[in-house]
Amino acid sequence: MSAMTELSNALGDAVASAASGVVAVLHGPCETTTGVVYDDHHILTAAHHLEQEGTLEVRVGDERAPATVVGTDPASDVAVLRVERTLTPLTRANDDALRAGNLVVAVSQGARGGRARLGIVSRVGGPFRLGGGTRVERYVETDIPPTPGLSGSALVDANGALVGVNATGFVRGVLVTLPLSALAPVVDSIVLHGRVRRAKLGVALQPVELPAAVAGQLGRKRGLIVLGLAAGGPAERAGVLVGDVLVSVGGSAVERVDELQAALDESKIDADATVELVRAGGVTNVVVRPEAA
Repeated sequence: MSAMTELSNALGDAVASAASGVVAVLHGPCETTTGVVYDDHHILTAAHHLEQEGTLEVRVGDERAPATVVGTDPASDVAVLRVERTLTPLTRANDDALRAGNLVVAVSQGARGGRARLGIVSRVGGPFRLGGGTRVERYVETDIPPTPGLSGSALVDANGALVGVNATGFVRGVLVTLPLSALAPVVDSIVLHGRVRRAKLGVALQPVELPAAVAGQLGRKRGLIVLGLAAGGPAERAGVLVGDVLVSVGGSAVERVDELQAALDESKIDADATVELVRAGGVTNVVVRPEAA
């Protein structure tokens, strides 16, 4: 048997072994998308596929089971579904060992059954900031074209182990895979709370250039000027004023709104955080206790 035939058979075995952990999500009379088994009762799929309400089922092999939406996170485009039957998650790949040039396969499910697309890892990178400031520590790019139907599908390695969930909307023209290790905080928050909780200060902000003297003192050029305050909100209670310029929260510098959103993760809810402000040409600190958004 030639080396190419052995490789071909190994890849076929990898796709076959992934069948138990890659399911079809049936919503509406004719819509079918892919879901990836996360644990014994939860499935991950692309949130944008579930914009229309309707009855959901998942197809595992030849069997069907009803599913319910636990919650969604538009920033990562992840939806978590729950089924009451016991599922079989795939063995998870060691994404720390993944490197450019490794063979990978995108495995998806459609109305006519499973599909597989072969490619190579073109890049392993991170950290990566999604919309709304959500930060993931690692992501994978492949040379597999981001064709329709791949959002929410699985990327497996040559052994059939699960690398992560594929997404087509983060980088134009590139299939990006978010490893389960990177998605775990998002998924766990959805399972616990029905959504990804984020902290809020209760402020309306806009980026602004800092005065030259203050910029030299702080070692940065921009901050976020406070244009408005939510009545009775965390920032107002802490003494933040309209016209103040936020330059850091909890020790993290903020020059853009998405950087502030990234700094206000779930760990900041109901926890004291020092906010550094520029006020009347000087630098001052206030302690704010952010609330759940």
